[in-house]
Amino acid sequence: MKQITVYLAVIALNLSAAAQTIPNGNFEDWTLTSYFDPLHWRSSNIETIQQNNGVTISPVTGYNGSGYAIRMTTDGQNGLIMPGYFSNTGGDPLAGEGGEEYHEIPSMLSGYARYQTLGLDTALLVVVFKKQGEIIRLRTIPFYGEQDTFIQFHESLNLSEFPDSVIIAAVSSDVRHPEVMSSGSFLELDELTFEGRYVMPQLANHDFEHWMHGHIHHAHEWGSFGMMAGRTEDTPFGSFAAMMTSYQDWENHVHPSGMYMGYMNESQQWYGGIPYTEIADTVRGWYKYLSDGNDAGCISLEMLSNQVNIGGAYYQFYPTEEWTFFEIPIQLFQHPDTMRIQLMSSAFPFDEAISGSTLFIDELELSSQPLLLKDFENPFAIKAYPNPATNMIYLKMPQMLDDDVNLFLYNEKGDTVKSFNLHQSGDLLHFSCKELAAGTYFFELVGDRVFKTGKFIVGY
Repeated sequence: MKQITVYLAVIALNLSAAAQTIPNGNFEDWTLTSYFDPLHWRSSNIETIQQNNGVTISPVTGYNGSGYAIRMTTDGQNGLIMPGYFSNTGGDPLAGEGGEEYHEIPSMLSGYARYQTLGLDTALLVVVFKKQGEIIRLRTIPFYGEQDTFIQFHESLNLSEFPDSVIIAAVSSDVRHPEVMSSGSFLELDELTFEGRYVMPQLANHDFEHWMHGHIHHAHEWGSFGMMAGRTEDTPFGSFAAMMTSYQDWENHVHPSGMYMGYMNESQQWYGGIPYTEIADTVRGWYKYLSDGNDAGCISLEMLSNQVNIGGAYYQFYPTEEWTFFEIPIQLFQHPDTMRIQLMSSAFPFDEAISGSTLFIDELELSSQPLLLKDFENPFAIKAYPNPATNMIYLKMPQMLDDDVNLFLYNEKGDTVKSFNLHQSGDLLHFSCKELAAGTYFFELVGDRVFKTGKFIVGY
């Protein structure tokens, strides 16, 4: 009974330590969110799902009771007000950025609308005609109040010359005045049609009949940004790791994707974080970085006391095709109360950022508060990383070591391949596998107070 009591005490201590470490630092816990996006149009869904866990664009039954219309909804479930929008440009419609080719002079834009805006909020439909990069007509059509059935509208465009491009965009809240945006406001549109003296060309999917299904994996306890942040099964251990990729916009500018602790407000100011009180510590984990140039991924750490920055750390990840262990020492001069962590696929100031550069991250932890690794199948089992390996093997111990241990290696036939003594302290042991032939190996780690087993693969 005494022995059982000791085991329970150890488990309780481990669980307590795990509760204080980097939340979901092993990136095993994810939420899958499904969504539909209208073909041909850009939508707010990826942005609002990543930052606020909210789907803000969806198909609804069309104005005549059949087919589809588009619904934009302002989301605020996590305290961050984010409107739904769609657009045919990757830039700012009100600034006339982007658009697509158009060479006729329509006299009006017609369509069907159903909406509800709350408080002083206003939904907007924006039409912009351009010529040689300059705006020649900008029409902003407001929708406010409550309209519970689809109503047809006709809006004059009053163009005086032929354009060479057009922008159409709509949003469920008044982005010109963020202070009035209200969660729950919505706007539904259908059959956006250019009309004129002759038959006018229409934009593709102007009737919102065609939709594409997608899904996003969102890591618990983490926010994300950019178009390409999610999970991967390419991991040295466990089931999943985090992956983020830099991408190119409509003006050929490269942007990073990333993940962060805490949250961003409407002005993209960083708030929140995790409780943290250590003066000296080490952040460590595993990474892999793929890039075709001189790009680098990065992690930045910020420590705060009473919301004031008192220090931090910054580390760049350079290209490697193998999972690689890293450590970042932290030394402060006063106790913090909060830590913030941000990961990015390209390092600031992005001068050498390359589209497609990808950062993989896993097993992110603090040496003062390590992750709790569980293995229910075998109480003596530990895992070897990376696996497969070609250079160095790391063994993550569930407790700190301060004495020698003996390591015995066996091949698949059970023959002893190698045995040696490891004189290392800490909870991360390592040894070289360069001299081992490719194949599967089993190991036993034996000491006065240690008995652990496991296996690893030496790659070809």
